[in-house]
Amino acid sequence: MDKYLSIITNFGCHYKCPYCIVKENNLQIPKTTLKGLRELDKTYKECGCNIISISGGGDPLHNYDKHFDWYRELFKWSREYHSKHNLCYSNPVPIEMHTSYMTDETSFPFYDCYRVVYHANAIEDLNKIHRTGKEIVRVVYVVAKDFTLHDIMDIANYVKNSDQFDELSFRQFVDDKYEAKFYLHDYLKLGHKKLWWYIEQNDYNLYYVENEMYTEYRKIGEKECS
Repeated sequence: MDKYLSIITNFGCHYKCPYCIVKENNLQIPKTTLKGLRELDKTYKECGCNIISISGGGDPLHNYDKHFDWYRELFKWSREYHSKHNLCYSNPVPIEMHTSYMTDETSFPFYDCYRVVYHANAIEDLNKIHRTGKEIVRVVYVVAKDFTLHDIMDIANYVKNSDQFDELSFRQFVDDKYEAKFYLHDYLKLGHKKLWWYIEQNDYNLYYVENEMYTEYRKIGEKECS
C-alpha cells in the first residue's frame, strides 16, 4: 500500500479556482524555498514513505519557470535516493503532481512524474488535458453546490471514453469554516470504485513543509508540528 509524503508548496497562485480552501480559511502556508528541501531525505526515510505528492497552498506550478531550480533539486533527489541509502533497486522515488494548470498551460515536464492529478473546474477542462509520456493521468473535481447528477455523469462518461485518462475522482467541498459539505454524497458513494473514486475530507497523508512535518493540513505553518 502506498504511503505518501505530501510536499505542500507556496509559490503563489493564479487565483483561477472558483473556491480556495487556503484563502477562505486563512491558512498560513509558508513560502517555498530551496532550503526547505534540506530535511526531505531524512523525513522521507524516517516516515517509511514510498511516494512523494506535490500540492500546495497556491498552485505548485505557478510561475514554474521561476522555480525551476527547486524542481531540479527535487527530481535529482528522487533519482539518487535509493543509491544513497544502499537500497537494492534504482528506480526514482515516484512523484505525483497536483495542479490546476492544464497540460499545455505550463512548461513543466509532466512525463517525469509517476502520476499527474489535474484539478479541473468544468467539463470543458477535460479537452485541455492529455498524456505526455507514460504518466498515470487522474482528473479530480470538487463537488460544489451547483453540481448536478447530469454534470457528474457527463464527466464520468467523457473520462471513460477517452484514452487520455486513467482515473477520475470527486471530492467533497470544504467551506470557509474548514467543514466538509456533502453535496450529492449518497450518489457519489454509489459510484465509488465503480465509475470514480469519491474522496471524503480527511488527512490521508503526512505533510512536509519547509523542513517540518505535519499530520493535519489545517495546522501547517503553526509553531507546533508533529
